[in-house]
Amino acid sequence: MDINPEIEMPDPLELFSFTCGRFVANEEQELAQRYREFNFNELARRAARAVQADRCLSIEKLPDGLYNRILLLTMDNGKEVVAKIPNPNAGRPHFTIASEVATMKFAREVLRTNLPQVYDWSSRAQDTPVGAEFILMEKVHGVELQQLWPKMTTEERWEVVKAVAAYQESWASVTFEQYGSLYFAEDFEGENIPALVYTNEKGERVEDSRFVIGPSTSREMFDMGRCGIDFDRGPWNSLEEYHAAIGHRELACVQHLPSLQPSPLTLRGPGLYQPTREKKIAALETYLKLLEYVLPADRSLGSSHLWHDALHAGNIFVDPDNPGQIVGIIDWQSTGVSPLHFHIHQPSFIKHAGPQLHGLERPVWPPGYDNLKADAMRAADALFWDQTLCALYRTLIYHRIPKIFKCFDFQKSAPSSLLLSAVRLSIDGEAVYLYTACELEKEWENLPGAQGVSFPLTFTITERQKIYEDAISAVVGNKGGTF
Repeated sequence: MDINPEIEMPDPLELFSFTCGRFVANEEQELAQRYREFNFNELARRAARAVQADRCLSIEKLPDGLYNRILLLTMDNGKEVVAKIPNPNAGRPHFTIASEVATMKFAREVLRTNLPQVYDWSSRAQDTPVGAEFILMEKVHGVELQQLWPKMTTEERWEVVKAVAAYQESWASVTFEQYGSLYFAEDFEGENIPALVYTNEKGERVEDSRFVIGPSTSREMFDMGRCGIDFDRGPWNSLEEYHAAIGHRELACVQHLPSLQPSPLTLRGPGLYQPTREKKIAALETYLKLLEYVLPADRSLGSSHLWHDALHAGNIFVDPDNPGQIVGIIDWQSTGVSPLHFHIHQPSFIKHAGPQLHGLERPVWPPGYDNLKADAMRAADALFWDQTLCALYRTLIYHRIPKIFKCFDFQKSAPSSLLLSAVRLSIDGEAVYLYTACELEKEWENLPGAQGVSFPLTFTITERQKIYEDAISAVVGNKGGTF
């Protein structure tokens, strides 16, 4: 089994390299993090063997992602295989691919999610003649939603929204007892890691010896030089442990990385906010002091779930003849078993640029709609139907998955903001974080988790003024924004 020598192959350097764009900063380093050599003949042999073919006829390089090389291999029996090869920046060797494959199997078989079948894989580059980690999977026979969405009717779009909500209902119905990432049990052979335990949609406690919860493979555990820093990567047995580990992880990064990572969001220059290790440490120590009081009082919002956190139109494939039907969801890399309130957000493919609706608010036509000029009327129509999809999604969630709707409410609160923004404090956000924490004192007595407890932080007048000034200059540096 081999590649047909008569078939034109892409240039090997192109196969190994990131070729989908340029980087405006640190391009040499960024390209090096996306360069991966491998033996494409051995990859072709493994792919052919996986689908009972004699020969691979061609290898086509598909558009690069930021973290993986994606190839389409066509066989002499007509079958097509998608090969996914992680770049050096994709995550920790072994763990990232091992968890992705286990996650896909669980999501496919237990959560009943349409996604590609995995034919073959290796998470240990040194154990395969391919010379790199890889996943070989079926090609989804559909079209990316982003290709059809602009031409779809509102009714077809609504069918997609309902299908996504149905998946989210399935994902919300299965609750885990730990937080981390999912793996096969054999990935930790010889280690004392308990079998996976979860509660299914019937409320039954299930022990599945095929799987375990192991260290998290989230991007925050690896990106920006974090792979070499020693901190707790999980798994964690409680919501408190999970959130405390975030603070200790960010502290370890601030204290031990050779230099502070520049914020990708905030400008730095004369008159603008200047981050320091001391300010970041102060924000993280504040987070750890507040943590027990800002966790959601309704602990169902912090229950542990497996979730696809990137439901954008490039990861959802639909039937071209029936665009309302989802035939596959791709890209399960770095998917975590995490608190529900961290997972929940409105699917990105129904987001729009106009005014946003909140709660169960419904769209309305603008005043004087009938007197609008043609262009303005078309814009009003587009906004109304965009808002309608969002309103229908929220209403559906409210009735079918109440705890997801409660997460949307929780996310509007200061406690939620303090939990979520702590995830990247070693990189960005410490100035506004300290300001938000300082302002929390004004609503402290109304927080469910702080009843009968005095505000645990103290600030002098001078400290409060400096916190306010830092927050203002940081926000101004963030594309000239304001409070």
